[in-house]
Amino acid sequence: MTDEIKILVVDDDPLLRQMLSHALGRLGFSVVECPDGVEALRSLEALGGKALLVLDYEMPKLNGLQVCEAIRSHANPEIAQTPVILLTAHAEGIHEIECLRAGADDFVTKPVNLAVLKVRIETHLRLASLRNQLQEQNRQLEQWRDSHERDLEAARLIQQAIISRKMPELEGWEFAAHHQSLIQVGGDIYGWLRLPGGGLLVWIVDATGHGASAALLTTFTKLLFRYAVLEATEPEQILQCVNRDFRSIFKGHSFLTAACVILEPGSGALRVAGAGHPPLIIFRRDGRMTTLASTAPPVGVLLDTQKPQGVADALSSGDTLLMITDGLYSVLDQNQERISFARFAEAMRGCKPVSAEAAIKEVLARVMELAGPGETFDDDVAIIAIRKTSD
Repeated sequence: MTDEIKILVVDDDPLLRQMLSHALGRLGFSVVECPDGVEALRSLEALGGKALLVLDYEMPKLNGLQVCEAIRSHANPEIAQTPVILLTAHAEGIHEIECLRAGADDFVTKPVNLAVLKVRIETHLRLASLRNQLQEQNRQLEQWRDSHERDLEAARLIQQAIISRKMPELEGWEFAAHHQSLIQVGGDIYGWLRLPGGGLLVWIVDATGHGASAALLTTFTKLLFRYAVLEATEPEQILQCVNRDFRSIFKGHSFLTAACVILEPGSGALRVAGAGHPPLIIFRRDGRMTTLASTAPPVGVLLDTQKPQGVADALSSGDTLLMITDGLYSVLDQNQERISFARFAEAMRGCKPVSAEAAIKEVLARVMELAGPGETFDDDVAIIAIRKTSD
């Protein structure tokens, strides 16, 4: 640090100035002499702030107080942060207090004890070095943050492109969806595929984590469902195919919860399977509620011997099926406790939505009634509502 930073010895007494310069030079410091405060500021400008001032208080033109004020108010941050050690012969301390308030970092009384001055210089050079290191780390962190933000924005655009914004259009049916990520991108995703024979596969997934890594998992998962329907016809078989390919890639180091439904539009029949996912909910037209629970561990940890079991049900006119991720209900209540699915389900009883879109709005509203004041979702949220409008 001493090779880079000059020590400006600023004193109008030429004998004292030369003596200090000679002594500091022998101690290994690179010294520049300045006869007054004006010259000190010129030298500081020329050095771009790479200096430490040993500054006398009593000087013509500009005294030590004025030099400190000029340095600290400088537009160049490098110059404004220049370490200043004040030299003073005043024992009462008034000038020291003035200069410290004006921005001096330290002071040494005259006659100067060279050993004390050396230690003070080394201390402030070390502090300046640490400050510079911190500034450089902050600069690198800011660059990383900007780069990370750009990556997240790119991931957000990609994830938005692969999430099914346009829902299926089937006579006698309504579909609606809601998706929000905790940050730019998240681990919740859903999709749908038309099947040979007229059936419709609707699936929903909650991958571990947030951010770009979770977004990559969801993108990969969408491909897995697309491939799975080429070799499987039942929801439990589809989940097995997704699990097999997922495990072959991630070897148990990542997992996701998933649920899928095969809907027969003509009859309203449902075939459902879930892997570690929150239960699906059916709101019946008369206000009754049915839940369809997962029967297997999450995808990625699901073993070949732990096969999901398919569950059959059906929707009649006025019934609504709800597929959700756990971010919907795992908010904090007034006691700062997480809301469980059981408590969420209890709050949903008697729900009789008049449309698929209304079902999502009512569910979100009821969750917010359970949450404590000012609470918001602290996880990704995905909801799909499927309503049969006519038989």
